[in-house]
Amino acid sequence: MAITKKYDVALSFAGEDRSYVEMVADGLQAMGVSVFYDAFESADLWGKNLYEHLVEVYQKSAQYTVLFVSKHYRDKVWTNHERRAAQARALSESYEYILPARFDDTEIEGLLPTIGYIDLRKRSPHEVCVLLYHKLGRDPLKSKALAVASPWAPSNDGAVTFNYSRFNGRFRIGDGLYLFETQWSKASDTFIYCLTDTPSIRGVALAQRGAVLADIIDASTLDFTSRVRSAEKGGFVVLQNVNGFYAALKIIDIKDDTRGDPADELTFYYWILTDGTKDFSRIMTP
Repeated sequence: MAITKKYDVALSFAGEDRSYVEMVADGLQAMGVSVFYDAFESADLWGKNLYEHLVEVYQKSAQYTVLFVSKHYRDKVWTNHERRAAQARALSESYEYILPARFDDTEIEGLLPTIGYIDLRKRSPHEVCVLLYHKLGRDPLKSKALAVASPWAPSNDGAVTFNYSRFNGRFRIGDGLYLFETQWSKASDTFIYCLTDTPSIRGVALAQRGAVLADIIDASTLDFTSRVRSAEKGGFVVLQNVNGFYAALKIIDIKDDTRGDPADELTFYYWILTDGTKDFSRIMTP
């Protein structure tokens, strides 16, 4: 019976190694690779019998499984469950289904030391993505150069500064249900365009000129009906993501390399409402 390959790649890793693996998952997704990474599957995994479902994923549903080997990986119940499922699949395949990637030299049961691996102490997450792309028989140069993960600040509030002439003007804030991938385009050194073109953004609006954060009492009453808004230095942009959550961004500084600045650079503060409300006036600001 033919194996259904829902995913190009499944990633098996210990939680302690998530920060590195997340960058790999992010990069693969940006390159158009179908990847099983638990954080991408939160809604689908909810309520499932994970013991059975993970066997299905690692034994039947991916073209390759990457084992991110570490001392943490060896000691976890769930990673060993995933590994055994993947090894059961490997026994029936005529090609190298399991792809080891090592954070250290920990020995893993059933993983022979003669099996070729990549050393993550010498490889960046982007290099791992490129190697996997080649392993899948694809040419990275045939994908668009912009098909890379944008910079990211995963916290629910903070300050960011980035070059908006890179990554197609994209920068991500928040995580999971609270993810907002913002996108910006040059206007001047006092204004910048904010767009709704990324998949995570439902709408963009502007707070009234001169408003402070405490004035944004009901974000839903703002005008979200335009694809692009011209955001003013010192003003507030309000975003709604596709999960219905709101974020407010205060534009702190805009640099424009056509007006004497060394680079195109945007600085903003941001706050994400994670409680499902629309009222930013309750947020305590410095």
